[in-house]
Amino acid sequence: MSDYGIQVKGTSPLLKGRPKPLSSQSPHLSVYKEGGRIGFKKGGDSRWIQKATKSIKERGTKGKCTPITKPGCTGRAKALAKTFKKMAKKRKNA
Repeated sequence: MSDYGIQVKGTSPLLKGRPKPLSSQSPHLSVYKEGGRIGFKKGGDSRWIQKATKSIKERGTKGKCTPITKPGCTGRAKALAKTFKKMAKKRKNA
């Protein structure tokens, strides 16, 4: 019996298997400097945002994700809307 009066019988099947790696052992962590990736990936397009806004104007889809909870706001459009929102927030706070 534990300190809290709870008795544990057996083990959960969720706990079986490989233990999760610590941050120093994980191949996905500490790959980049603290604070996120700086710059573009090799072969990345530095004008992606200009192309995205041009495409929105051409297709007439401005406001598709306003508000972001609209049923039509899904997938890549939602991801782009979140990115724009994050950028606007940074610009306001600067």
